[in-house]
Amino acid sequence: MSPLTPLHHLPRPAQNLPYLIALAVAPLINLAISINSFHHFQNLSGQGLPINHWILGLSEFVLGGILILLTINLLRTLWLGHHQIRKTLLAFGILSTLDLLLNLVTITAGIFSFKLGSFYLLLIALGLYCSLNLIFLFWYWFIDYPGQVRHLHHPQHLCQIIFPREAVSANAGWLPGYLDYLYFTVMTSNTLGAPENHSPVGTKVKLIQLLHSTLMLVLLVIVISRAVNTLS
Repeated sequence: MSPLTPLHHLPRPAQNLPYLIALAVAPLINLAISINSFHHFQNLSGQGLPINHWILGLSEFVLGGILILLTINLLRTLWLGHHQIRKTLLAFGILSTLDLLLNLVTITAGIFSFKLGSFYLLLIALGLYCSLNLIFLFWYWFIDYPGQVRHLHHPQHLCQIIFPREAVSANAGWLPGYLDYLYFTVMTSNTLGAPENHSPVGTKVKLIQLLHSTLMLVLLVIVISRAVNTLS
């Protein structure tokens, strides 16, 4: 039996650039939400923010700096063609996810502390929704795509996600593209579960989808419902 296809060369810049852009844009959206939120909190409080909000703000500021450094390192890695890019992407993805979690916690705390609502909170929810989808678009691709490449060369190797086209023998040699992962991500957000005819079978992708659905549920129940109820 031949060894598994080595994957240290993935991702290839020309083929996988949309996922890298998605991962780079998500922290920028979170940073814009954070800056706007803390200015809004400060205006509402009048005498400054409670200490827990300052701690969260400081954490996000430091995390934002790390993400910027990682972005520079990632672009340098792509430009020079280094072979250990997946390690950089993994660190970038983890920090981007932590940034999203901090942002969601901050907005949730602001709802209970400052009674946020109306159109402002609805815009914040829209930004969080976009950021969440961009981050998990990256995660589904990052976890599943290497297995898809290995499955292409070694059919006995199982993928993390089974797409509908993979069940059709005429599509032998098919690999999921950007639209396939985008559809899987958005439908998971909108339905809190895998889209029809898509099967998340790997342990890693199940854990990622569990986190994805949980964060989306928090966004729906706490943030969006509060925004809708206070629109008047």
